[in-house]
Formats: sequence, structure tokens, C-alpha cells
Amino acid sequence: IAYQRVGKDKLNLWDTCALGVPWSLFPLRRLLPHVILPRMNSATPSAAPARLLSLDALRGLDMLIIAGFDTLVYRWALAVPDNSVVQGLREQMTHVDWEGLVAYDLVFPLFVFLAGVSMRLSHERRAKEGTSVCRNLWKMWSRAAILVLLGWAVNGNVTLDGGMRYASVLGLIGISGALAGSLSLALRRQAAACAASACLILLTVGLCQFLCGDFTPAGSFNAKVDQLLCPGHLYRPWFDPEGPLCILSATALCLAGYASGSLLSLPLRRRLAWLGGAAAACIAASLPLPCIKNIWTPGFVLAAAGACMLLLLLFHILLDICPWRKWALPLQVAGCNALFLYLLVELVPMRDIARRLTCGVWQGLPAEYQPVAYAGTALFLAWLVVFFLYRRRVFIKL
Repeated sequence: IAYQRVGKDKLNLWDTCALGVPWSLFPLRRLLPHVILPRMNSATPSAAPARLLSLDALRGLDMLIIAGFDTLVYRWALAVPDNSVVQGLREQMTHVDWEGLVAYDLVFPLFVFLAGVSMRLSHERRAKEGTSVCRNLWKMWSRAAILVLLGWAVNGNVTLDGGMRYASVLGLIGISGALAGSLSLALRRQAAACAASACLILLTVGLCQFLCGDFTPAGSFNAKVDQLLCPGHLYRPWFDPEGPLCILSATALCLAGYASGSLLSLPLRRRLAWLGGAAAACIAASLPLPCIKNIWTPGFVLAAAGACMLLLLLFHILLDICPWRKWALPLQVAGCNALFLYLLVELVPMRDIARRLTCGVWQGLPAEYQPVAYAGTALFLAWLVVFFLYRRRVFIKL
């Protein structure tokens, strides 16, 4: 493997090759402009833009929950059935059956929201660099296409007979992000345009759901649209939680994140007041509406947007304003390569690897605590992989 070292402990993976064949010879390099950070000038190794610590840490917390913390809590709850605190934590790490909201229901929406915040910062950087609108659109929609393909790989049922599931978590993230980014570039007025677009999308989805269906799994408007428009099979018998209408709702949430990202450039007092006020307004508006994550109802999108704004505000105060940063290093490590960590735990059997590596170590534990130890080991091994990338300054972004 050949590579080029850029600065201290920084690898330029554009020049990485396997078996001595330069990566630059492959035409695939032109089709995947987002997989690795762009080439850095060796003469100015510090030219890379600074990362927002609060954004990385919050994204890392979100991803670590998916990467194995939820399984760790579940195994722990089985080991101590009489512990009310652990049982309550388990309830927060389990999706509600239909209507309602717990912490685990916010994991996926938080990632979509943070994608909008990151998009705002990315657009600001590209505007300073003079990147054209067409170039920005190409980057966003090519990223969406890559995420759709990776979503099919995560689904694990790619077939040629049309019987696969086409909707996916990664596909929803990619398409909603591309739609939100295209709207923000077209409307140009940044935060105001994003807020207006989010309101229009929420209103459209809300009217369709209120006038053309009910809020039951089989009778919702989402179920009718998914059965009509989604090819292949659905995740649920009547609907798919990553179907077309859910993508529209996720686009509204991504736009809310985009607008929140624009607030971070305001003076400190206005920044905190606007974020806190917007969060309170979203939560208050969601109270009279049905909150159903499976079909991304307007009430759920508003509640998720308010909760995400409060989390962004909290992490922004702790990490970007106050100098309390060392505690967030594990979260920041996971957040810098969040999508890579997700693909790692979805495509690589980390639990089997952990069991093979530590089988003799944890055999001395009581039988009910061994699954807890294996789950914790699997999570730690996955984190070690992204920590290695973090130490080498390799940030894999999609």
C-alpha cells in the first residue's frame, strides 16, 4: 500500500493504492468526490477548516447509541431485572410501538437535523471558496446516490428480480439532504427561506395526512402512498418508515437544522435566545398533534426539531462557548467518522469478533453478565477503529 504523508500524522488517502496501482488511475475517483476529505496542500497542512466541536460531539453521541450502546443497555436490563433505573433507561432505548416519543425515537431524526447544520457550514465555506451552484448541486446529489447504494448494501437483500427493499435509512438521509440543500440554494435567503420551506413542507404533509387518511398503520396516507409508489417489499406490512412522505418530512427537519446552523453565526445572546425560543416554539406547536415516528407525522417532526435544537444549544454552550472539552473526546472521535462507524457496525460482525477475542476473559463472570460484557466490548472495538482514524487525521465523509 502506497500513501502520501501530508503534515504530521495526516494521510492523503486520495493517493492510497492497493497492490501498487495508483488510486488516481481509477475512474471511480471522479465519481466519489465525497468519500475522503479532499487533497490537502502539503505546504499548508493547517489549511483545513476547523470542525465545530459541538456538532461532532453531538453526532458522535447519536452514533454511539446506534453502534452498540442500545444493545448494551438491553443486555444490562436483562441482567438486573429488579433495577428500576436500568429498566427506565431500557424503556428510553426502545422504540414506542406507535404513538409517543422516547429518547431512542430521536436518534435518527437527530442525525438528519445535524446533517442540515453541517450543510449550512459547508455552504458557507464553499461560498467563500467561490464554488458554483451547479457544483454544489452535483456534490449533494452524487452523495445522495452513493448513500442510496450503501443503503441497499445495509439492507442486505439486493436482488435482480425486483423483490428487494429499496427504501433505507441511508437513502432517506441522502435524498432528504439533497432536497433540503437544493431548496436552500434556490431560495437563497438562507434562514428565512429554510424556515418558510420547512413550514410549507410540514403543512403539505399535514394536510395530506389529515384529509386523505387517518393515523393508523393501515389507514394512514403514508401507507397508501408507499403501497402505490414504493417498489419491492415494504419494511412493515402496510408502510415503510423511510418511504416518500417520510423523506419529505425528513427534508423539513433537515431544513430546520440548516436554519439552526445559520443562527450559530449570530452574536452570543441573540444566538442563545433564538435557538432556545425556536426550540420552545416547535415543542409547543407539536403538543396538539399526533406524534408518530413510524410515519413521520408533523407533530413528530416538530417535537424532534425542538428537542434537537435544545441538544444543539446545550452542546454548543458546553463545547463551543465554555472551555469544558476534554470530556467530549470519545464523542468527538465517533462524530468525525459517523457514517463510517454506522457502516462498520452494520456490515462487520463486531459482536462475533468481540466474542472471539474475549471469550476466555469474560467466562469467569456470572452467566447473566457475560452478554453485557460482550456488548460493551463490541462497542469499544468499534470505537477503537474510528479512534485510529481520528489519530491519523483521516475523516471519511459521505
